[in-house]
Amino acid sequence: MSLLSNANDSIELVKTALDAKVALATAEEKERLADAKLALADLKLNIAELKEQNEQLSARLRTKNEVVYDDEGRAWVGNQAHCGGCLGSKDKMIVLRYHHADYYTCPACKMNYGDINRPRKSSPVKPDIPITLR
Repeated sequence: MSLLSNANDSIELVKTALDAKVALATAEEKERLADAKLALADLKLNIAELKEQNEQLSARLRTKNEVVYDDEGRAWVGNQAHCGGCLGSKDKMIVLRYHHADYYTCPACKMNYGDINRPRKSSPVKPDIPITLR
């Protein structure tokens, strides 16, 4: 009987070892699945950020396509005058502010422009302004 008892004990040990091996493999697979889910969440976040950046750049490009420069270097978008210097060098749309009866000033670079209300000559040619990524 002792031989049969030892065989049963051996079988139980093998079953226990196999169960432990299966449990370990299952835990490792669950860990890999959790890692993959985290990586997917990170990718979705990156995609959302890139979509937002793309929308912002598209809006800036549409605005730049609407810019017309006058003979004094002001950048006009519709009926609003912006500093041509800031737009060209810093890629910023700074609205000109009334400073005195005969001129307007850029609040950022302090450049002065003549009377904004006098008739302006629009340039049909738009200067090539690079779009910079920040």
